[in-house]
Amino acid sequence: MNKIRTTIIYEPRGRAREYSELAANLYRGCGHCCTYCYAPAAIRLNRDEFCKPCVRKGVLEKLKQDAIKLEAQNEKRTILLCFTTDPYQPLDVEKQITRKTIQILHSHNLKVSILTKGGKRSERDFDLLALKPELSEYGATLVFSDEKMREEIESGAASTEERLNALKKAHDLGIYTYVSLEPVWFPEQSLDLIDKSHEFVDFYKVGKLNYNQQQNNVDWVIFREDVIEKLEVYGKKYYIKEDLRKISI
Repeated sequence: MNKIRTTIIYEPRGRAREYSELAANLYRGCGHCCTYCYAPAAIRLNRDEFCKPCVRKGVLEKLKQDAIKLEAQNEKRTILLCFTTDPYQPLDVEKQITRKTIQILHSHNLKVSILTKGGKRSERDFDLLALKPELSEYGATLVFSDEKMREEIESGAASTEERLNALKKAHDLGIYTYVSLEPVWFPEQSLDLIDKSHEFVDFYKVGKLNYNQQQNNVDWVIFREDVIEKLEVYGKKYYIKEDLRKISI
């Protein structure tokens, strides 16, 4: 950050920065163990280690120190939970680090953005998000409308139906909702997920698939055209990530 040094809250770089200018990773590793996950390489863990998550040492104490500094700086940017882990992976049911984090950030007037595949697990904290909707947004990553495929690729994550239900509940509580359509594995399934969710989702962020052979099986130009057309027909706000936006024939 420009003016202060922080420990847990940081400024993402590269593709991640398109999603959020600030972020915090509360756990090291993730029990969802999605096969396409880039995070093990990003934090230099092998996959077996990554799939045995733990709480980052001193995370809440360090986070509180960061929050005090950012409040003093009158920080207005949103802090994403999380990039290299999931804030509502199974371990959080026991540790409840995410709930405590939301409470700390809100108490210092800092904006929180949730991005999760946790489904029902994440509903635990909707009371906090709904209490301060001006400081809160809730997002879910949606990849598969085919549940058999979802179970194969995202074995530890909540079902797509659970994620959709959580989005609807958040929206009904007055919480700003968004969907991350990334990675896109099968374009037709991503388009179907828009059909299933558009009535209770405020914003869509759309990317592609990277670092996986499956990406070579997709005509990304056609998908980009199709997804933009569908979102505009529904009158939805959206952001097309640079790697998809700039791809050419």
